[in-house]
Amino acid sequence: MIFKKKPILFFEFLERRIRYIAVDSQSHSIIEKEEILFDTEIVYEGKIMNPSLVVNRLKALVAEKKWKNSRTSILLPDDFVIIREEKVPSQLTPSEIRDYIRLHMNHLIRTPFKQTNFHFEVLEKEATEQTILLMLYSNEVIMQYESLLEDAGLKPVVADISSLSLYRIIEKQQEIGLDEEKHVLVLQWSPVNNCMSVFHQGMPKFIRHSRSARLTDLWNVTKEGEWKWKGSEESLHETISDMLDILERFLEFYRYSVMDGKEGVTDIFLSGDFPNIKNLQHQLSKRFYLPIHELGISEEVGAAFLPLYGLSLKEKKNVVQALKKGKGEKD
Repeated sequence: MIFKKKPILFFEFLERRIRYIAVDSQSHSIIEKEEILFDTEIVYEGKIMNPSLVVNRLKALVAEKKWKNSRTSILLPDDFVIIREEKVPSQLTPSEIRDYIRLHMNHLIRTPFKQTNFHFEVLEKEATEQTILLMLYSNEVIMQYESLLEDAGLKPVVADISSLSLYRIIEKQQEIGLDEEKHVLVLQWSPVNNCMSVFHQGMPKFIRHSRSARLTDLWNVTKEGEWKWKGSEESLHETISDMLDILERFLEFYRYSVMDGKEGVTDIFLSGDFPNIKNLQHQLSKRFYLPIHELGISEEVGAAFLPLYGLSLKEKKNVVQALKKGKGEKD
């Protein structure tokens, strides 16, 4: 008898929905994609608001699909990621850099989190110091999502953030030549929040996430999961214009504060589940003199599931860490 292997699962938790894809563990093809809708808000500012409701719904899904103990990866909320460059002594080895970061966390190395999970990459090494790219994430949030999956009968193995997952798709597609001169903005545009992430030489350079409680009250979600604007067309255009102003300030900040006026964003990749995203792409093209690419794979995947598809392409050696394998491991 041939036993069918369980698929590998990939989950994303949003304000009133859970999206997931199931990937065949041998062919790596998508065998199922779906979203579970809720009548009430389950995620607020990146944190699960009603864990028992979410766990019970996931338990039902796991039982129905016979997915108990399936390997599961998740997209963590972008709200809690901080990326910046730090200087460390040049003589330190990678393991010594880890110890150095742990020792100086909350002192020389600032973090807003009570418990911080981190990962680093060495960017440049000079005579007296080396530059590292340091990624910080709230360990409390990681543990909440890890416990939730375990309580539902799943086996959490990897965590990532959506911006890195989308950039992984861009690299795979090789739609533009990602040479050393490119500064690629991955722009995720949702009705209630935006995430703007710039990549340079294959590394995340700067990430900013914005969320508007006011916009949450101006959108309805239908039973089919579609976003519907409550107000007038004029008020929608004004809202989009306001968001474009925020994007313009972000681009200026990146050029003049992050890059000291020497370089700026060269390409924008647009993604997200904003309704009529083609019109949004047109407005971006009129406002900014930059190539605007709409990120997409195929109708089979769909724009809403692109971050999960990118997560499925993740390799173990990618920038973002796996979920903690042990209580004392922070990176």
